[in-house]
Formats: sequence, structure tokens, C-alpha cells
Amino acid sequence: MIVKIAERISEYGGFALIIDYGESQVDGLTFRAFRNHEQVNPLRDIGLCDLTADVNFSALRAAAETVPNIRAYGPITQSNFLTLMGIGERFRQLYSIVPPEKQEAVIHAHNFLCSPDEMGDRFKVICVGRATDPVPLCFE
Repeated sequence: MIVKIAERISEYGGFALIIDYGESQVDGLTFRAFRNHEQVNPLRDIGLCDLTADVNFSALRAAAETVPNIRAYGPITQSNFLTLMGIGERFRQLYSIVPPEKQEAVIHAHNFLCSPDEMGDRFKVICVGRATDPVPLCFE
């Protein structure tokens, strides 16, 4: 799929942001199942579990760059990406306008997205674009 996306970008321009959990390099099998937020045997309760595997961002990047005139940037952590995109300012604005009873939810959402103990370091971001286009801001 990444090759098809890269081919479209090469022909028509634009960028693709890919955000998912994984690592720069994935060693071994990462296939697993979750039910009710707990890891379970993937062969138990078939059809009732969420199945998942970590993205190998190095392989994804290498596949995209097989397309002529394509360059992939990253991966960087979701926390770093969101910080560079201004989540701190957006958080402050949102926090200042929500009713006091919703402020704790805004804090929780921000921490969930950005904290290294939550999604902040677990999720990674890569960007795919034409090699002749400027480097995207967050990936300089």
C-alpha cells in the first residue's frame, strides 16, 4: 500500500503522514490480541478481540523510497510531532475556554496523546513526499 501511495505522490504531488504504533526497527513477531484493554491469546475468543502488530517504520520508509523521486522522513515520536505542530498552544487555548468541569478531561487527553508513558513515544510519525519538495517542517 505504501508503494501505491508513494506512486500517487510522485505523480501528483502532496505528502502523506503515517501515524501508528511501532518502532524504527521491529525484531521478531509483534502480533498480539487485546480484549477489554488486556492482552489475550489471539486464538481465544476469535472475533471478539482486537488484533494488532507493530509497524516496522524502517521497512515502510524503505518501501516508499523505492519509488523514483520519493523521500520519506522520520520516524519521530507522536509527542515530538504534536509539540512541533503546536499542541501546547492548542491545549492552553482549549483549557482556557472549556467549563471547569471539563478541564480535567482536556488535561487527560493532552497527557494521553503526548506522555511517553501513554501514546507519546509509542506512536511514531513518518512523512512521505517528493524528494524535490521542501523538507516538511517537523522533519527538518
